[in-house]
Amino acid sequence: MNTTPAIVCAYCGAASPTTRDHVPPKGIFPAPRPNDLITVPCCSYCNRAASENDEVFRAYLSLHVGFDTPSTQRLWEQTALSRIRRRRGLRDHIVSKSEPVLLTTPGGVIHGHAYRLRWDSDVHDKTIERLIRGLYFHHYQEVLGPRVHISTHWFRSLTQDILDATRDCEQRSVGNDQFVYRFGRAIDGQLHSIWLFEFHSRHWAGGETTPVDDVAKDECHG
Repeated sequence: MNTTPAIVCAYCGAASPTTRDHVPPKGIFPAPRPNDLITVPCCSYCNRAASENDEVFRAYLSLHVGFDTPSTQRLWEQTALSRIRRRRGLRDHIVSKSEPVLLTTPGGVIHGHAYRLRWDSDVHDKTIERLIRGLYFHHYQEVLGPRVHISTHWFRSLTQDILDATRDCEQRSVGNDQFVYRFGRAIDGQLHSIWLFEFHSRHWAGGETTPVDDVAKDECHG
């Protein structure tokens, strides 16, 4: 007799989750939001735990990708700017991550002053790891949980080496290419997987999953 698999939280595996989580966070898409957003089952604890990071990530992403396309301009005006204005804590957090820089010509002539915003690397890495866990569940219907170690990366540009490394991966997109990602996992070791994310054609990140047993073996041999 066929049975329906039990629904569990995509992140912790808790039974009968009561919410759904957007992967990636829906706040990175400006209105009108696309109709192909991805969601996964999520318990209320895991959902609440990510809300603050989602907001900070959205603000930094918007500042990073700029305002030179209709999509990124709407993202800034509709979501990031209004949240920064209303949330003093978020505003202070961003200011604390800013540092003064000199504007120079290619020849080294100083022609002004500005501020450079440094990403909150902790929030960035936690968001990318959560994205990997959520999409892994979405595509493979498996909870990674504590079985894997996840390494995350932030790329300054989409180089040919990165494209070559993910050439054989599947590619999907959400929101008319506002979010594009590549992914794949090893046939003979399915907890080994690779992920590459592109946000608004301006920011690139990714990561790999490795079974914790393999990580422990490498540390012992090292």
